[in-house]
Amino acid sequence: MTRVVLLEGLREVPADTPVLRADDLGVVRGESVFETLRVVDGRPCFLDEHLERLARSAARLEIDLPDGFRELAEKAAAGAPDAGLRLTMTKGGVGFAVCFVVPAETVRGRTGVTAVTVPLGVAADFRSTAPWALGGVKSTSYAVNMATLRHAHELDADDAIWVSTDGWVLEAPTSTVVAVIDGVLMTPPVGTGILAGTTLLACRRLTEILERAVSVEELARADEVALLSSVRGIAPVVVLDGRELGAGPVVKDLAATFEASLR
Repeated sequence: MTRVVLLEGLREVPADTPVLRADDLGVVRGESVFETLRVVDGRPCFLDEHLERLARSAARLEIDLPDGFRELAEKAAAGAPDAGLRLTMTKGGVGFAVCFVVPAETVRGRTGVTAVTVPLGVAADFRSTAPWALGGVKSTSYAVNMATLRHAHELDADDAIWVSTDGWVLEAPTSTVVAVIDGVLMTPPVGTGILAGTTLLACRRLTEILERAVSVEELARADEVALLSSVRGIAPVVVLDGRELGAGPVVKDLAATFEASLR
């Protein structure tokens, strides 16, 4: 089941209803912001954190973000036992929510994914000093992200991890990277311009995760690696660049604790 609810009037419309104009800048130029949330037992998980990030992204793109997104999310998620929820606001002034069934591939990813490292083509500190690169902004301009995932699939991998030209780990196209190095959970700093992960924030309330620069060499020898995202949750990286890692005990424990916290 797919449920579509418009911000204007909190009106639910059939899923195949056109809701955008052809001249909406969200369509023409990709100037829209969005958030994707997990829904458990009709409740949008970590809604406060997602709404705060939506507001930050909207401000960076100079999009007027109206009130009502909390009510929109709650109405769209109502009654859904375990689902995904996407909130979108376009520069053309259209806000809407889509509540959707979590794809089977996404659910399978919670038990493990394979990944490859892919150069993003920028130095680790580039986006933090170049506001036009929109580091840390969750916009619908996701063509590069999707192309990266297609490239990973061509290499028979499920996902990718972006690395910088100067040898540092950044993020995945739709996930935050966490690695267990010498027994310590760590993740790259948001100061590099990566997206501040809401799932990472939730996990840091459950256990200690050190935020520091992680080199490509460290990632290559990491004991465990995981990709954190809202709908998929904690996905252990079981194979990285052809190296067998498996789902290790630290990530398994974190995943179990995280899933329990959602309920």
